[in-house]
Amino acid sequence: MDFSEFIVDLSLRGFSPETIKAYKSDLEFFGSYLEDRGLKLRQVTHTIVGEFRMYMTTLKGRSESLGLAPATIDRRMAVLASFFEHLCRLNPRRKNPIQAFKERTPRRYRSRDYRGKAVDDPSMQALLDGIDSLRDRAMFSLFVASGLRLSELAQLDIDSLSEERETGSDGIERVLGTGTVIGKGNKQRRFYFDQDAIAAIAAYLETRTDNCPALFISQSDTRLSGRAIQYTLSTWCSRLGLKHIHPHSLRHTFATNLANANMDALVLQSLMGHANFETTTRYFRLAEDMKARQYYGAMEFVRGPEA
Repeated sequence: MDFSEFIVDLSLRGFSPETIKAYKSDLEFFGSYLEDRGLKLRQVTHTIVGEFRMYMTTLKGRSESLGLAPATIDRRMAVLASFFEHLCRLNPRRKNPIQAFKERTPRRYRSRDYRGKAVDDPSMQALLDGIDSLRDRAMFSLFVASGLRLSELAQLDIDSLSEERETGSDGIERVLGTGTVIGKGNKQRRFYFDQDAIAAIAAYLETRTDNCPALFISQSDTRLSGRAIQYTLSTWCSRLGLKHIHPHSLRHTFATNLANANMDALVLQSLMGHANFETTTRYFRLAEDMKARQYYGAMEFVRGPEA
């Protein structure tokens, strides 16, 4: 099934390569569904769209649970809505078979904590301690230390990272990890990571004998895709008996940890690559002890010094 005109339209509208790749993958999934049933695109009706949605609730995901994740289903429905809207613009007489399903989009799930909860400290520590693969330990150590998006982590090359040394006011020299990445809107930004991630990455790179420029590679010496990274995380959670952790939760963990360390919200916005401050505030999950410290500190200021 040919979706090429729609893909070209997305490119002309300024969609990022990663977004276009995701759209194409979701459309190919729908195309395979139609081909397996001997259906043509012109035969798609409201009923067939409903059957497709039901079909996705019966598939086994990588976590072996019944039904694809709600956010995955809604994302694919949103992609179909955009595709059929494109067809309707080309031919106003065409009916949009997905019109009745448009109210269910991935944004509905953004206000929920489906995949956005920060990982609690014991689970995070159990994950990093339990991973015995140098590559995977380096990958997830960098993930949670940098706050990168999944697509950004996957695009990193070895030369994307560097080390900087600085001497603090206490006279102690510290090694800082830093890197550059192309984020949303094709904007380049700088990110940072801690000494634990530096050590994990160094240990992993010492085992590399290939010529692939990618930072994280598969057994066939090719760049790991975002989906492969997601699958790897899911596999480790299952192996270690941990509750399923979505990659985006590691980004939330990064934001929550820094917010609870009293980092300025505008600095956090810059580190996470958010265009809007409102987006950053969605990541704040302040711990009770942090709120208590802030409260008591403020009350001492209000009351003034004790007589």
